[in-house]
Amino acid sequence: MRAPAGLATTGTASSRAPGVGLGDQRAWYLIAQLALKDFKIRYSHAVLGYVWSVLNPLLFCIIYYIVFAKFVRFEVFGYPGYLLLGIVLWNFFAEGSSHGASALLARAGIVTKIPMRRHLVVYAAVLNAFITFAINLVVLAGVLWAIGMRVSLPAVTFPVAVADLVLLTLGLSLMLAPLQVRYRDVGHLWGIVLQLGFWLTPIIYQDTIVPAQWRWFVDFNPMARIISHSREALIWGTWTSPQILMETTLFSLAVLVAGSLVFQRMEARLVEYY
Repeated sequence: MRAPAGLATTGTASSRAPGVGLGDQRAWYLIAQLALKDFKIRYSHAVLGYVWSVLNPLLFCIIYYIVFAKFVRFEVFGYPGYLLLGIVLWNFFAEGSSHGASALLARAGIVTKIPMRRHLVVYAAVLNAFITFAINLVVLAGVLWAIGMRVSLPAVTFPVAVADLVLLTLGLSLMLAPLQVRYRDVGHLWGIVLQLGFWLTPIIYQDTIVPAQWRWFVDFNPMARIISHSREALIWGTWTSPQILMETTLFSLAVLVAGSLVFQRMEARLVEYY
């Protein structure tokens, strides 16, 4: 892909690569182009193309619905929407953090040759996942309408949950990306964490069935909070406590700041580990 005008493409990038930062309009152009290119490439040779971005969460939702609503017989109000919403939110978190964590390795040919701030490729990886997420939200809206659920006033707080989700995903991606360049096991370990997290987060089941001795995990699990807030806003039409909203947002911001600090600290020596 051609770099935006003004970007050098020869030689080796300096240790901190200050060439393009977020304050530069070219940075946002580069982020958007990298994200769109990855999104197109992912489905370019598939027969169904972009349809797979919708089919994936829908198929899993149908499978989980049959197993847990018909066989296990979970009694949850609006369970199809309840389930799909949880899956869509988790899929963005898992896809965004996984691709973000591996972005520096996947884009090694760019970050080692073009003078740019390397966190831009992490931003692009998360944006790529957000494109799929946005498409899935449209499908979710259609499912909620089809099962008879209508949007109520508390839905205006749903963008807060989305913002918290993006901040959390981006923060973890910035934290994990340089660590994975230094220690290649990080990607494998994070994959295991995501698999465990899916089942330990109330996505398929309600948090009310979690035993009392494990309630602390749900209370301190940011993804559990974000998913619960989203369901209150879209499924149940109830208001989330302002204190809980603020705590979740502050935690997501803290993760983003911590991730940025880790990235900045390790960025200078990244070229030594490629």
